[in-house]
Amino acid sequence: MLLKKISLTLAALMFGIFVFSQEAENNDIINNSNELGMHAGFTTGIGLSFRHWSNKFGVQVTAIPLKANDFQFVSAGLTGLYSLSNKKYTRFYLYLGNHLLINSSFGNWYSSVQETKTRYNVGFGTGFEVGKKVRFNIMLGYGAYNLTEAPDYYLLPTVESGLYFKL
Repeated sequence: MLLKKISLTLAALMFGIFVFSQEAENNDIINNSNELGMHAGFTTGIGLSFRHWSNKFGVQVTAIPLKANDFQFVSAGLTGLYSLSNKKYTRFYLYLGNHLLINSSFGNWYSSVQETKTRYNVGFGTGFEVGKKVRFNIMLGYGAYNLTEAPDYYLLPTVESGLYFKL
């Protein structure tokens, strides 16, 4: 009789666990994120970088201003991102990058002429990133370089890379 009561109690508990257990409602990866890191690219910019992903779309802002007595260097990049696949540890995406470079030299000991070069680069391609909290990414594509110099622009492959920390 005691064995029957224990068996019946265990069966009732097991039945209760199965009946009241919850099914996971959302197994998708959270697509909204902010990332901060360093980036270097010919068509996406050089320097400190911030990324924001919202569902499948993202934006990346990269910049570094440098100034000394005899030179000034500014790199500013704005990149649009579109996620094709987002898993727990990897992401595959497309990008469209814009990069503005301003390089000024204020002369040297034998000349005081200020020379400023402005370059604008555009590129597109695919990107891949790996990692959970710290993400390494590499982007490969095709770019148009030095578009501010109308007859002297170049069309060449491009490579971009970055290391980001998820906030």
